[in-house]
Amino acid sequence: MVRDAWAQLLAITDYRALSVQLLNAALTDDSSVRASICHHEQLMTASGNILAASRHSPAITPRALVATWEGLLVMQSYFPSLEPGEIIRARLESRSLDAAHTPIHVTPLPLSTLVPPGFGYATGQSRRRQIVEDATLLFARNGYHRTTLRELAAEVGISSSTLLHHFGDKAGLLAEVLRRRDEQLVDRRGDEILDPRLELGELGDEARRDLKAERGLIDMYAVLSTEAAHPEHPAHAYFAYRYARTIDYFESLIVRASADVSDPHLEAVWLVALWDGLQYQLMLNPQDIDLPSELEHHIEATLGIAPGESHSRN
Repeated sequence: MVRDAWAQLLAITDYRALSVQLLNAALTDDSSVRASICHHEQLMTASGNILAASRHSPAITPRALVATWEGLLVMQSYFPSLEPGEIIRARLESRSLDAAHTPIHVTPLPLSTLVPPGFGYATGQSRRRQIVEDATLLFARNGYHRTTLRELAAEVGISSSTLLHHFGDKAGLLAEVLRRRDEQLVDRRGDEILDPRLELGELGDEARRDLKAERGLIDMYAVLSTEAAHPEHPAHAYFAYRYARTIDYFESLIVRASADVSDPHLEAVWLVALWDGLQYQLMLNPQDIDLPSELEHHIEATLGIAPGESHSRN
């Protein structure tokens, strides 16, 4: 039944592409929100039926399954060989994936490995950094779609043509804003290697801090990840790199945490997809979801690591 239910969805022509487009439209256009929420509700009903018929982990709730499904569909835009249906089936049937995966990372990965390399030429980097800092404030205040190139140029004190010369277009500038945010995350923590169980156990609190301090940037990240799904989008390379390295990073944490899981790579892919999917749901229906608590429930039920579990640092 599990195999048939997901196969039916995947058999629909262009299902993945249409789902990602619908999701992006709902995140950026209020008139499309209702259609996306209706789609969510239908998936929730189907997911409840699927879970009832499978030997699934208690970490998987209908909401978590829908969030992970949509996160995987977006990720497939960046990695066409990724198979959301197979990943869902493997997880629900408590088995490892059959296909070859990225090698398991046992050596601790520094947080800086999540930061994509800079885009553009090295010349004028100082000026570019100032533009990015000013644009970050404007994006956070007005939002990505409500900010025009003219407003960005005026805020920075340059011409629109100069702005385009540095970043190509507004989306390219936003990619740099997001990359700079990743760099600041590393700077704030000093790229310190923490005890893996401590780090996984604190993900819920980390999400709470980010939602309180950087909700606007988190929303922009969610919007752009769906918007940049097309390979020719200027932010596509950023997200492809970020997804790949984030999966590697969490796989390393899961292996080092000695979590009792049969396929650490599958668990890392699932965690990244779940987190992103929950962010999409939070934007669509903010009153109906507690993202940090959903993450904590998943980590405790799947990895056996309770929120706030105390461990010494390495």
